[in-house]
Amino acid sequence: LGVAKGRQSVTLTAAATQLVQRVLFRDGQHVPKGAVLVELKNTEQDAAIAQAEARLVEAKRAYDRYKTLGAQGWASKAAVDQYEAAWRSAQADLEAAKARQADRVIRAPFAGVVGLSDVAPGALVNPGAPIVTLDDVSVIRVDFQVPERYLAQLHAGQAILATADAYPGQTISGRIAQLDTRVDERTRAITARAEFANPDGKLKPGMLLRVGVSRGRRTSPSAPESAISVQGDS
Repeated sequence: LGVAKGRQSVTLTAAATQLVQRVLFRDGQHVPKGAVLVELKNTEQDAAIAQAEARLVEAKRAYDRYKTLGAQGWASKAAVDQYEAAWRSAQADLEAAKARQADRVIRAPFAGVVGLSDVAPGALVNPGAPIVTLDDVSVIRVDFQVPERYLAQLHAGQAILATADAYPGQTISGRIAQLDTRVDERTRAITARAEFANPDGKLKPGMLLRVGVSRGRRTSPSAPESAISVQGDS
């Protein structure tokens, strides 16, 4: 048994406490990497950038002026270095202001599908508070446990099959993408990660899947388990 997960999944949050200005996605929408999902109010940050840009222009002019005077011998090297440091400090202040403004724009870190959200313009969001989920469901991952005695029969790339209660009678083909580097000392089992292509989006994160790993073709006669009666050691 294993629980389905997206190739990548994340719950997007804000980095600062601020009011929502614009919501640029629809519930269930496919969005590309880098798409702007939510814009927070950034009036203060815009003003800070304008102020930092003005200081940078002023610092650059002062540095250029003293650099010229220093080349002509009218200003000491210490004074030129001081104005150069002020110019570079103004550059850093501008970059910091731009970074604070970028915190007010929430983008998709990868391509995927956004979930349901109640965030609307005018809402106040806080750091850590969930805004919307984002899942890359083009490939579904399932981690499942296999007893260590079968370790020799497992390898990356091995074909596997799975079934889901949501789709009775349907078999889903996949492969083992990776085996964990350790065996759990308590359960004596190793975790295998399976991947299933999901082009139609039928598989959803959180679904329970039953994964079957082939141990090879049976070569001896067999009978259904329901036809066997066990009495003592017989």
